Amino acid sequence: MTSRLRQLVWAVLVVCLVTAASTVVAQESPGGKDFDPASDAWTGLSRLVALAEKQGITIEVVDQIDWSEQSPDEPIIFVYPTSGLEIANAANYVVDGGRLFMADDYGASPAFLDRLDVSRVNVAMGELPHDRFVQGNRALPIFEPTGRHPLLEGVDTVVANHPAVLLNVGGPVVSYDEGGGLVYDMNLGDGKVVLFADASLVINHMLSVADNSVLVQNALDYICTGQEQCRAKLIVRDFEQYGRYTPRQPDDDSPDTLSAQLDELNEAISEFMEEMPAGRLLYYLSILLAGGLALYLAAVFRLRASRPYSEYVDNTTREVPSPQSEFDWNLSRFGDGGRETNYALPLAILKEVFEELFLEDLGYWPISGENRPSVEKLGREFGRKYTQGHLPTEAQRMEQEVTDLLATYARIPTRHRVFLDSDAYFSERDLIKIYRRTRRVLEIMGLEGEYERRTRSLV
Repeated sequence: MTSRLRQLVWAVLVVCLVTAASTVVAQESPGGKDFDPASDAWTGLSRLVALAEKQGITIEVVDQIDWSEQSPDEPIIFVYPTSGLEIANAANYVVDGGRLFMADDYGASPAFLDRLDVSRVNVAMGELPHDRFVQGNRALPIFEPTGRHPLLEGVDTVVANHPAVLLNVGGPVVSYDEGGGLVYDMNLGDGKVVLFADASLVINHMLSVADNSVLVQNALDYICTGQEQCRAKLIVRDFEQYGRYTPRQPDDDSPDTLSAQLDELNEAISEFMEEMPAGRLLYYLSILLAGGLALYLAAVFRLRASRPYSEYVDNTTREVPSPQSEFDWNLSRFGDGGRETNYALPLAILKEVFEELFLEDLGYWPISGENRPSVEKLGREFGRKYTQGHLPTEAQRMEQEVTDLLATYARIPTRHRVFLDSDAYFSERDLIKIYRRTRRVLEIMGLEGEYERRTRSLV
């Protein structure tokens, strides 16, 4: 797709989004056909059901759960639940290996989220901790997630609609620019819970925006991982619960089971010794003692030399590398080639050169971190200096592009922290995308030549 065509498509989607923003807000539409799995309306879920069926997933729409009959092999999808989950039943289901997909922003999920150590914050209009929005509409944040996760395969851009903010000590899969997450992947026991802080991400209209449908498709595949024929329950809004989920019995080799078996063995030995006459008991004990002594002597004093290793084993053991130091491990992790290569280090170097040039041009270099202006302020100063003479819409686009680039660099660790921030992952595609955006900004500023000179000096 050409750049001009992509801009045209985005423009059409933006108009649709802004026009429909008041229509598709979950919390403002309590009635009608919102979240109806059979509805083809903008706020229906027929596309979600079709998307699942396309992936070979059978969707069973239900309005009740019998926890006594619920199998952990059967995933559950909740969309904007207005009834709170029974915490003990839901938690035991997940601990046993159950998969749960929860898309909720203003519904009744907080009690269950608390069991996962996740808190939900519903911020006031315009207060989302984010920097980039559709045409400045602060109800429609735009996300460009980076990193590696099954939920992000093929996902470049996500657009949410009046979302909430999820908070957890762990890192989100899709994060806000200034903290908190839109999407989380949580582990509990042997199971998983996929959390969306926006129920409208799964409605018909929003599935046609950006890569939202790819993200939702990945979530459906994720909760059905390992199942040839996946059958998932879909629960929307209000539902009933009854019965009690019975956790799976411990395996035969669990500590409790082994302890019981040892108790039975000890009891049998005690009964055997009580029933055996004293003379015969001494006889058998002497035999056991002699046998034990023989085994001990054989172990301490070898009767014959052990066989030497074969030449193959000798050569193999010599070729095994010695344990890596922490530096060696990090180095191999960031540069082992193939599709697993992490481009965090070259991006950190690109960040260092670009930010120095950019801040120097605006009169802020050198500067300490605590005195550094905000991303928004730097974007505005760039706009005042370099967008004069452009049409207002073009000037706004240029300023927004710079602001987005600065926000992206803010998430990339500095060069000396790359090896310390072990969760920082950037693919080759991330590198190319950020590099191209950087060159466009440098071209506007007339700093391409200086950039080339400084990067050559690093080689």
